[in-house]
Amino acid sequence: MTGPARRFPYIRNYDLDEDLLEEAARKGRPAMKLYAWKGLALVLGRGSDPEREIRLEPALADGVPILRRRGGGCAVLLDPGNAVASLAFPLPGTGRITRAFDASLEWLLGGLERAGIYGIRREGISDLALGEKKVGGTCLYRKSGLVYFSATLLAAPSLELVERYLKHPPREPAWRRGRSHAAFMGSLLSPPDAPEMEGFLRRLRPALEKSLPPVFL
Repeated sequence: MTGPARRFPYIRNYDLDEDLLEEAARKGRPAMKLYAWKGLALVLGRGSDPEREIRLEPALADGVPILRRRGGGCAVLLDPGNAVASLAFPLPGTGRITRAFDASLEWLLGGLERAGIYGIRREGISDLALGEKKVGGTCLYRKSGLVYFSATLLAAPSLELVERYLKHPPREPAWRRGRSHAAFMGSLLSPPDAPEMEGFLRRLRPALEKSLPPVFL
């Protein structure tokens, strides 16, 4: 091991969507997944420094897995109150990153609206907002010939655990205004009710599938 892998041997790669990338590349058309998160995990962005973003002492003591995703952004906590919506689609070359991000967000926001989840908007570069609260975060990874987009949807997050394991991020969008995690984050289910996750996924999955175009861009 060299570099970050040697310094942080407890970090593993986030690999739950590798089959999605393979499917999109193999079939030459967009592919999506939607799933509820099981258990707990701390997920770092591609360039995140765990010592700056994670409260490592309680995280390691509690045995919380620490993963690193392909896309950028700061660390997040995934818990059973989170859903993950991921998308992969072919796109020649390595450019058009902004357009790919915009198109991916339009797909996600369109699916949420189709599912009867109204009022969600894009805030800053990659946040999803409802009122003044963050209810989702997104990231994008671009490689030659392929785009991978992933969104964490805060259906009913455990804000106590977020505060326990995550430091205040080293960088933040202007609309956060220095708020703590608990003050900044909201939920898509109102009132937050984790047992409703199954129904949330049942509504959202077909809506996202119907919003999926045969070709992006």
